[in-house]
This record gives sequence, C-alpha cells and structure tokens, in this order.
Amino acid sequence: MRSAVASAALVVAFATLLAVPVLEAKPNRPKHSPAHDAAVQRCTDVYEATVAAAHTPNSPTGKRRMQTMHAAAEAKKACVAKAPR
Repeated sequence: MRSAVASAALVVAFATLLAVPVLEAKPNRPKHSPAHDAAVQRCTDVYEATVAAAHTPNSPTGKRRMQTMHAAAEAKKACVAKAPR
C-alpha cells in the first residue's frame, strides 16, 4: 500500500513538472517582419541571377568565375545584413 501511494505521488509530480513548461509556452509568432522577408527575397533573386550569369557558356571560367561567385556571395551577405528587421 505504501509503495502504491508513493508511486502515485511520483507520477503526479512528474506529470506536473512536464505540464508546467507547456502551459507557460508563448504563442508562436513570425521571426521576421514581412519587409525583412521581402528584402531577403530580393537579395536572393539578385544572387541567383549573378550565379546564373557566371555559369553561362561564354562566361569566364576558373579563378575569374570563383572570384565572381565569391563577390556575389559577399554581396548577398551584405544585402541581408542591411535588410530591415
């Protein structure tokens, strides 16, 4: 009898401990504003256009292509950093 009461008390205690974080959870909200999402999308579009241009048949190859790709990645990084929060 004593162990049944003790195990029941433990079950109730663990259930309470598991339920408390769920009850205190904040509602989900978007991480970024719509303006930020739009600015990031514009940055991505420009980056993808630059990458596509770097891989056209008559574009430079080798080190020049690598430099172009690196410059495009750095420009995208700077563009995303300037995007409104």
